[in-house]
This record gives sequence, structure tokens and C-alpha cells, in this order.
Amino acid sequence: MRKIIKEIAIFNEDGDKRNIILKDGLNIITGDSKTGKSALIEIVDYCLFSSRSSIPKGKITEFAYLYVVIFQVDTFYIVVGRHAFGNSNHNSAYLKVETSFERIDNIKFEYFNELSLKPIKNNVQTDFEELIGLSFNQLEQENEKTSKLSIRDTVSFLFQHQNLIANKHALFYRFDDINKRNRVIKAIPVLLGCVDAEYYDLIKQKEVISRKIIHEKKIIENFDINDKDDTERLRDLIQLYYSNIGETLKEGLSKPKLISIGQNLPFPPTIIPDQTKAFDKIVQLEDEKEKLVEEKLEIERSLSNLLSNNSDGYEYADILVNTYSKQKYNNANIKQICCPLCNNLVDELNNNITQLESAKENLIDELSKISSFSKDNSRIITRLKERKTEIDYKIRSITRNINELSKNTEEYEKIKSKRDQIVYMKGVITTTINSIGQNNIHEYDKLLEGLKKQLGDIEIALKKYSYINTFKEATEKTLKGIMDRIAEKLDFEEELKPIDFYFDIDKFIFKHKHKGDEIRLDEMGSGANWLACHLSIMLSFLQLSCENEKSVIPTFLMLDQPSQVYFPRTTIKGNMDNEELEKYDDNIQQVRKIFKVLDSEIELISKSCGFKPQIIVLEHANDSDFEKFIIKEWDKSKGQGLI
Repeated sequence: MRKIIKEIAIFNEDGDKRNIILKDGLNIITGDSKTGKSALIEIVDYCLFSSRSSIPKGKITEFAYLYVVIFQVDTFYIVVGRHAFGNSNHNSAYLKVETSFERIDNIKFEYFNELSLKPIKNNVQTDFEELIGLSFNQLEQENEKTSKLSIRDTVSFLFQHQNLIANKHALFYRFDDINKRNRVIKAIPVLLGCVDAEYYDLIKQKEVISRKIIHEKKIIENFDINDKDDTERLRDLIQLYYSNIGETLKEGLSKPKLISIGQNLPFPPTIIPDQTKAFDKIVQLEDEKEKLVEEKLEIERSLSNLLSNNSDGYEYADILVNTYSKQKYNNANIKQICCPLCNNLVDELNNNITQLESAKENLIDELSKISSFSKDNSRIITRLKERKTEIDYKIRSITRNINELSKNTEEYEKIKSKRDQIVYMKGVITTTINSIGQNNIHEYDKLLEGLKKQLGDIEIALKKYSYINTFKEATEKTLKGIMDRIAEKLDFEEELKPIDFYFDIDKFIFKHKHKGDEIRLDEMGSGANWLACHLSIMLSFLQLSCENEKSVIPTFLMLDQPSQVYFPRTTIKGNMDNEELEKYDDNIQQVRKIFKVLDSEIELISKSCGFKPQIIVLEHANDSDFEKFIIKEWDKSKGQGLI
């Protein structure tokens, strides 16, 4: 399918127009520096829906309000109009299809008054791509955005800027973006029309799922290692805990069983083994004190909520004080305290405990009668404060009694310390269980199996593209034949001949085989060699695109100043001596050779495909030998230029 440029135009806000009319075959636009030649590439790129503008700042951007490119696709025309970058509408564009050139011959600014301005993404660009036979599905994967193929993936084969055309480090436009480069390389069979869009989708899915499989395998591998370590660590902690409370842990328990045990550990008994009768009484008093302290905290929380007049706080206080206190403390069973020496009852302590029990029961009885807190809760607050004062007194009383009983008793301190250690160990086990979690390895196995099945289905679907390897081999062979033929006609060093170029279609690696060595582009040693390589490769892909009817790569190529290798901008013929003039004449011959090769390749393609591709050359050099190809000549001294 022929896809070339018919016209490039710029309109200012008043509707004034600057334009270039192009034809198929070779088009040369020549002239001085800073006349706007190089900007033509950037304008076409911009109208192919680039997300940014590389049009040089200056006269052109100051003049431009609307950029227009008219594309010819076989027998119809596509008009694309896009507002200058920075305009509020630059993310939108005009698009119109015309079946006859008459309506758009000498296109006017008013033409766009009849068109609707539409968003570029998922609208104008998609319509354009479908018109030129480039229609790809959007591939979306969970947790990953994968760009669909678009017209933007073909521009690497369309433009050779002046800083690229003889570059020894880079061959293709915008391949500095590694994601774009990789996407184009994977999609080249689709772009050249060898396979359909489904192939690209399958390749991308295979790549995504393969990465996920690797990720899941690493998770499972790490899970196995960590699971073993976690199980051993948890078992050791529980065994130590059991040893301290006089229990024994069974051997060979699984991680889930250990977690269950760790979550339901028996609390340290009130009486540690070998504890005496006196210590039993002290521990009972300490337990009662702990319960009173907890009850006091609940009353303080209730008071805090009441004082803040927070309705949620009222409910919280009601539940905690009324229900929690009953459940937690009604079951207390305090034995009568006897002297550890004579075993007689200690009346003072027992009376205090009796009074404390009576006070607690009165408090619970009063609180249980409260169904809700009224707006005027001052009486309740007063009552809670009174009860808190009573509890404080009882706590101080019990503390004094404990101090009396445990005075000068070192053994008790040891037993108390041991019990504290057990409580601490219980907290360590709980924290350990929370940190290792309860991940189920079977869930990971199930996910991995699902991914493997998806990958298997994709590989089955890819079998119908088994001919892709044959395509790649044939493509590499065709590229080599075209490249060698073209480079042989250009200025390529004799020392590196015979020419034996090679292009890896899977990796987009270009090499020259010479005397058993593989020479990289940057090792070829001269601007003339680099230029010959660039022209050979770009013309080869142009021919491949033309020869395959299903190729979606447009059949035009824009080259910016290929003669720069031979004619730097400072070259002035009138200032040369004889030796320099002789070299100048040789350089002229090399430039003539370039244009002769371009023209001859166009003719070869025309004979093979039935139409001429389009090559647009933006040049400084001018010569009568290629005057017939010059469609525009700008002389800066005469005020000529794009603008």
C-alpha cells in the first residue's frame, strides 16, 4: 500500500499559509541554513501525533497556529491538522478523508471551519491508523500498562535527522527510549505485515506471564526457606515457655499447629512449682490488686468519655464498666489470709478484703442499673469519682499488706521475677506469630499453576505462527542483499571491502563481517562509512515495506543533509586552493552518487511493486546533475525560506 506525503502546510491565526507540495519519487529541498528545511521533518512527526513537539523555536513557531499534512494512501487522501504545541487545543486534531485531490488542492484555512476538533488519543489517531491499515488491540494486564502498537512505532523507519544520518552510535530515530526500542523490535513482524496483530498481543502476554511465573517461583522459594526458619524459631520459643511452666512440647509439630499453640498458650499459673504457702497469699493479693487497677482504668476511661460529652464515649463507658467489670471481676475468689508462721487468720487484712469486695459489689450494682447516660451526667461523674477514690484507698491498703508479708523475703522476688519472665516470653511468641503470618503456600502453588496453564495456552496459540522463524531468516537474507548492493554503490572504504553486512532482525544489531571479524558500526572509522551504512539500512526497510502489501510502515523516507559528511557548513568554494578544489570536486561526485543511488533504488522498487515510494531530502548542496529532483530552493539572501 502506497502511503506518501502530498503536502506540508502551516497557517497562522489570520489564515496566511506557507506550504510545500511533494510528489512520489525523489524530492530534494535545498537551500541555506536556517531557512526551515529541517523543521519539515519535525512538522510531519508532530502531525503523526507525537506527544511532544520538536519544531525549532523561532520564526516558524511564532508564525504557526495550525500545522497541516496531507497524506496520500493509494487512491484517497487523509488531511491531518493540528494546532501549534502550547495551544490549549494541541492535544486534539482535525482529520478528514477525501477521495479526490481537487477539494484540497491549494487547501485554505477555512477548510477546517467545517471540521470538528477531536482528541488525538483513542480518537483521531485511532481513525488515522485504521485508514492506513494499522489497527491493533490494546493489551492490558493486571497491575501493568502495556502500550498498544501505533503509528508512533513506525516513525523510526521514516526519519533520519542531520545528527543521526551519519551517527556512529545510533541507527534509528528515537531508539534512545529503551521501551520504544524493545516494543518496535518485538513488533517488526507485524509492522512489516508478516503476521497479524494477534501475534503481537500473544508475544506481549507471553512476556508478561513469563515474568510473573519467575516472580511467583521466587516467592515460593523464599517462602520455603523462610517457612523452615520461622517454624524452628517458633518451636524453640514455645518449648522454652513450656519448660518454664513445667510443661513439655511434642516433637514434629507443623507450623500451623505451632501457631495455634502459640495463640492459645496456658497463662503462667498463680503458684509456680516449689512455691510456699506464704507466697500463695502474696500472689493472691497481687492478682486482686491488678484487677482493681484494671477496674480503676475502666472508670477513668468512662470519666474521660463522659467529660468529653461524646456519645460514642458514653456507650463505650457503659459497656466496659457495666459488662466488662462484671465478667472480669465477679469470679474473684479470695481465700481467708492466714499468717505464714502461726497459720492464724489475719483479721485486719481479711476485714480490708471484705470491705473491698463490698465496695466493688456496690459499684457494679449501681453501674448495672444505668441504662443510658442522660445529658445531665454530673451525678454519674461524681459517683464514679467517689468510687475511684475508694478503689485508690483499697489499692494502697493491699499494697501495704503485700509489703508487710513480703518484707525481707528474697525468695519471693525470685519467684516474682520468673513469673514476669514467663509473661514476657508469651508476648514475644505472640509478636513472632504476627510477624511471620500464616501465609498459605498452597495459594502460591495454585497461582503458579494457573500462570503456567496460561503460558501453555499462549504457546499453543503461537504455534500457528511457526513460520515466523522462516520469515526472520528470509528478512535477514533480503536485508543483507539490499544493503550490500546499495553500500557497494556508495563511498565505502576499500580497506573494508568486500562488503558483507548483517542485520539481526531479533535484536536490531548491525555488523559488518570482514576477514573473520564482526565490525560494529562505531568501529568502521569514517563519516562516509557511517553514512553508507545508514542509507543502506533505511533504504532496505523502505523496500521491504513497499514489497509487502500488508506492511503498515508508510512508504516515505525523510533524510536531512546526507551531504554533510562531504560539505560542512563552512565550505566556500571561492576560498579554496587547487588541492582543496580537487577534493571539493571529488566530494561533489560522492554527493551526486548519493542522489543517483536514491533515484535508482526508487526505480527498482517501482518496477517490483508498481508504485514509487517517496524520498524527501533536505539539503545544503546543489548541483545541476540532480536539479530535476529539486522541488524547492531557498536562498536566504533573497529572504526565501519556509517562513
